[in-house]
Amino acid sequence: MDTKDQTFIDENRKKCICGPCPSYNECMRAGEELLFCVTGKSADCVFEKKGCICPSCPVTKELGLKKAYYCIRGTQEEQEQK
Repeated sequence: MDTKDQTFIDENRKKCICGPCPSYNECMRAGEELLFCVTGKSADCVFEKKGCICPSCPVTKELGLKKAYYCIRGTQEEQEQK
């Protein structure tokens, strides 16, 4: 990943609201996983759908994303390929 990509990720992680999401669990907290809409679904955590706040996230809105449950389903591009 180049510096520009890392800067984009770092800036958007600050805006990310995954933490209070009902589906966000201790495994994701321990791994400090955030910004699933950009980085993709969680590779290591298993969890269940308990609600999704992605549609209200400022990152989702700024990037014009229309999907949800990025932590489980992956980025918008990954979801559209299925």
